[in-house]
Amino acid sequence: MLETTSQSTKEHIDRKFDSLYLHLEQKCSSLGNRLESKVDAVDVKVERSLKFHEYNEMVVKNQSWEYSAPIPEHDPVFRAYFEDEEAEYIARTAETVRDVTKKMRRGEFPNNRNGNIRGVYLDLDDADNQSSDAVNNALLPHWKEFAAALEQFTPAINLLPDNFESRFLFYFVQLNLDAMMLIKEALIGKPFQNMSFTNNDSGNNVPAGMSVEAILDIVESNKHLRKLEIESNRIGRDHIEKLCSAVHNHALLELSLFSSFEPGIGNEMLTSLLSIDGLKLEKLDMSSSNITSAVGMLLSDFIETNPRMRELNLRHNDLDDRDAALIANALRSNSTLRNLDLYRNSITEVGAECLRLVLCDESSLNAAADSNHNCNVRVRWDSIDDNSHEQGQINRGRKIYSILSNRNETMSNVQHFGDIDVKILPNILEAVQKYATKVHEDEDNPKPKVKPLSIVYETMRKWEKAFYL
Repeated sequence: MLETTSQSTKEHIDRKFDSLYLHLEQKCSSLGNRLESKVDAVDVKVERSLKFHEYNEMVVKNQSWEYSAPIPEHDPVFRAYFEDEEAEYIARTAETVRDVTKKMRRGEFPNNRNGNIRGVYLDLDDADNQSSDAVNNALLPHWKEFAAALEQFTPAINLLPDNFESRFLFYFVQLNLDAMMLIKEALIGKPFQNMSFTNNDSGNNVPAGMSVEAILDIVESNKHLRKLEIESNRIGRDHIEKLCSAVHNHALLELSLFSSFEPGIGNEMLTSLLSIDGLKLEKLDMSSSNITSAVGMLLSDFIETNPRMRELNLRHNDLDDRDAALIANALRSNSTLRNLDLYRNSITEVGAECLRLVLCDESSLNAAADSNHNCNVRVRWDSIDDNSHEQGQINRGRKIYSILSNRNETMSNVQHFGDIDVKILPNILEAVQKYATKVHEDEDNPKPKVKPLSIVYETMRKWEKAFYL
């Protein structure tokens, strides 16, 4: 009897102990989570304070700085040495570089008027660019000032809020080798999230701005980069592997390689990009890249896998009707691609019709319902079909209602319904109203030809032939 009581008491104590232990464990876990959150919050504040300190140090250090390179616009000796167009080009470029440099030295982003994007932009698109050694040598002191300011600008980039994007843009900037190397070294490791390099390449394999080799070295050093543009340059076979490595290792989301490939190389570049395992690109621009039908099957296979890519620009290439048919078939199983630009390829009305049918097959309500409702495809100057709404279900509703509306004009809807039980009549009426609502939700969308009540009236008159949508 005593043994039984003792055993019962022991079990009761054990249960109490286990319950208390569990309670204490939960309490400790809760306190640990709260402490971890507090530590994380403190770490964020400390990191922010350090960034402010580094930024302030940069600004204070630059208070005594002065721009040393002369602007020689009114110097008679300078004017006598250069032709008028050369002298004017040097003066304009020097003034632009000086203004950008001064802002960076003050800790300011030279371009800060584009929403939440803060940038260092140099746009020197000028039809009167001068490319002589003398002109480039005259501008070298200004590029030295610019590179030195860019070199010390990292604290300003680091101080941007998380929802802001930092961008570096070189647009038709003319550089000789010395200036290019200065700027390249200044950009190594700079945490710009968006970088754009567009060159006025004359096609003689002599870079007029940043060379592809220099750009790829910069990209390789930047773990923050998410968007990259290399346009009007000369990307060769020896650059493909390094560029694909950057796309994969740096998790690039947007890539533009517009007009940068000789025949054959564009196909190799696209093949290599689309063969990357786990490709994370959401936007790819390879317009004017000499892409041909040699990659048509690979392209359609890629689209069919439903990748992350939302925008693909292949305009001004040499894809044909066979490629259009392959792409159309791939789009049947794709729900991620939002924009596909095939403008100014070798696609005729035959290929365009293949694409139109996959976006909106009006042969039956079921065919329309099974169409692609997410992608806008451009073959001519405008999109083939209006999948303009971000929600595919709304685009689907519009197409279905458009067919119902068109048939209602000749009171022919019920002829297509088949022998359907009257018991589903309420479902038909509900479906008509649902699709009408989809049409009216967007103010920019044209109103349907007929009101939903007209379709309801038509259905009620011949209910014995109604069917369930």
